[in-house]
Amino acid sequence: MARKKESISSLSKEENAQLQLSLEQFHRIADKLHASTNKEEAEAALSEINKLGEATQVALLKALSKERESDAADIALALNELSPNKSVRKEARRTLIRMEEARLYPQWKPPVVRTPVASIPVSHPPRFWRGYITRSREEGEVQIILCWEQGFDYGEVRMFIFLLDFWEQGLKEFINELTNKRSVETQVQRLRAQVPDITVMDITLAEGRRLLEEALAVNAWRRTTPHKEYRHYLPLFNQLVMDAEDAGEDRGLTFIDPNLEVDEIAATFVSAWSLGDFGLTYDLLANDSPLREGLERDEWIERHHSWANEARPSRFELGFVREREASIPALWLPSSVSSRGSSSRKEVEAGWSIELSDTQLSGTLAEMPMGTAVNKVTGRHWFWTSYTLVREEEGWRIRQMTDEGARAQGLSTVELQERINGHDERINEILQQNPRGSENSEVSEELIWRIIHTIHYDDALIAHFPLDRTYYGDAYTRSIGIGALERAMVYLEKLARNFAEQRGSLLRQLAITQESLGEYYRERGMTARDGQFAALAEASIRESLALQNDVAGHAVLAELLMRQGERLDEAESELQLAKELAVTREEEAMIESDLGNLAVDREELEEALRHYQRAAEIEPNFEGIWFKIGFIQRNLKRYEEAKATYLHAIEQEPKDIAAYSELCAIYMNEREMGKAREIVERGLRNIPGSPRLLALLSSIYMESGDLRRAQSTLIEAEQIDPNNEIVQSMREELNRRLRR
Repeated sequence: MARKKESISSLSKEENAQLQLSLEQFHRIADKLHASTNKEEAEAALSEINKLGEATQVALLKALSKERESDAADIALALNELSPNKSVRKEARRTLIRMEEARLYPQWKPPVVRTPVASIPVSHPPRFWRGYITRSREEGEVQIILCWEQGFDYGEVRMFIFLLDFWEQGLKEFINELTNKRSVETQVQRLRAQVPDITVMDITLAEGRRLLEEALAVNAWRRTTPHKEYRHYLPLFNQLVMDAEDAGEDRGLTFIDPNLEVDEIAATFVSAWSLGDFGLTYDLLANDSPLREGLERDEWIERHHSWANEARPSRFELGFVREREASIPALWLPSSVSSRGSSSRKEVEAGWSIELSDTQLSGTLAEMPMGTAVNKVTGRHWFWTSYTLVREEEGWRIRQMTDEGARAQGLSTVELQERINGHDERINEILQQNPRGSENSEVSEELIWRIIHTIHYDDALIAHFPLDRTYYGDAYTRSIGIGALERAMVYLEKLARNFAEQRGSLLRQLAITQESLGEYYRERGMTARDGQFAALAEASIRESLALQNDVAGHAVLAELLMRQGERLDEAESELQLAKELAVTREEEAMIESDLGNLAVDREELEEALRHYQRAAEIEPNFEGIWFKIGFIQRNLKRYEEAKATYLHAIEQEPKDIAAYSELCAIYMNEREMGKAREIVERGLRNIPGSPRLLALLSSIYMESGDLRRAQSTLIEAEQIDPNNEIVQSMREELNRRLRR
């Protein structure tokens, strides 16, 4: 029986024709649906219908709802499930409802669509995403950021931030944050901004784990506790870091700055070695360095830990480090050849010292040099070493070490004297050319390394001739010249022990040196060491007095007792004994001045003034006495007397800055800016380029409201000595006023 034609007035003639054709073919379309096995095949079966316009498809569905065959219901279901047109899907749903009312149900079932797991919104467990590290291992400290992505669509990030200290504190800091990827990028950018001179580079989880294990080993060895947050999140840390199966590749990188110069490599090596960072020292050795002794890194570290546990190295001090000039080859070589050699191999020498306890294990370390001088009190050893460096993939590395101190001991007396004379001649030449050479860093550095060389040569001569006091005296004088009090003490002790005829005066000088060392440690908050040297100084001076009862000995003992604060009465007794022994006017003036100092300590200013004035009467040219008088007068608010006294002090000692400073302060307090400027300018004529006086002059201009001249004067002071405390303080004040 022929199908009755459906005609919809709202459709065009062409659309009605398409509708009729689809109705005639819906069984064939249904057959294709029945044969389909997946979504793609089902959509292909509907392609002819999907090509029709929306109105035609809606009309087709309405027509199919009148059919009483399951094929029509199957097509309606297929369009409801798979049509890309929302309106068609809605109409198909209405058609199915009408068919259900007529007890007509589809027999076809849509193919199961297996959605890929990645598209299902589920919460994912953490997986390692990114890692970052500061390439600063040479500083004994690195910062590491390790990140794991997790959660829905891996949108969350678990971020661990570590600060690792390989010298003592191991895992020093730890932060655990749950954040997002944008915040991680912000954190990394912030880190790069905080350390602009340090490269922040990628790191794998395996590399991060290696460094964390090393830091935790430092905690175990040093018996320090890792950061509390690390302990709190230890299970999570172990899960994500230590127990991770897929940690990526460990490239074996050291994370040492590859741009370090050879002198920086050598300085880092000796300092890291002294501070117990043996992992770093191993990494600074060339791959083929005999100093590694064929040991793996862990074995090398373990051996050095055993040594350090007994030797207890501490308080490293670097005297100098310098690259040696390339030696000229005996045979002529083409420039290309010689330049290749010089660029791939260099030599650096260093003078350094540390405190050590003696241990037989020192003999087991290939890189352990010989101390040419040892302070028996502190255990400080002084070394002179040189290093041959070669360029490797990650930068310069140390291949060989030479114990220059031990090598010097093998030189003949003639060779030693020639080298000392050569250094002395050059030192004198430098000092003549640079009368203020210490203010020039390059000149100062050359002076220091030459003097340290000569002291090591003196040590060699002392080893050759232990009963020749000349060499001890030379070594002592040179040590004092570079401020090496602890080393100077070594030579004084040997002089006092070996030469009995001057033991009394030598012990007195030793006491002064020991007290100065105590003061050095006191200024650095090392009270135990200060007390140790104070006791040694007192013992030395008392032994000196037992051998040689003189004014100087009692005066030194009095000064030692005054510095202890609570023994002023004992100090006064010693000064009275000294006064009884005084013979010269210089000695009498010294005792009166010391009694004045004692009165100041007791806050008896009138008494102090009488003693200072008495000292000036006895010896008008006694050093510093007029300044002391002026200082007391100022504190007693006798300003006119103080001004006159300070002017006299300036006439007596025109290069003493203190008097200019004090007199300037009085004038400024009285708002006598012209006189204040005049006295400071007078000081600058006598002491040209004094940064302290220039800073004072800047302050006068500042208080006078002339900020332009204050600025230019302060800039001049900063160019001379930017680290001067008064200069820095004045800069802060001037900047504050300029911002107003």
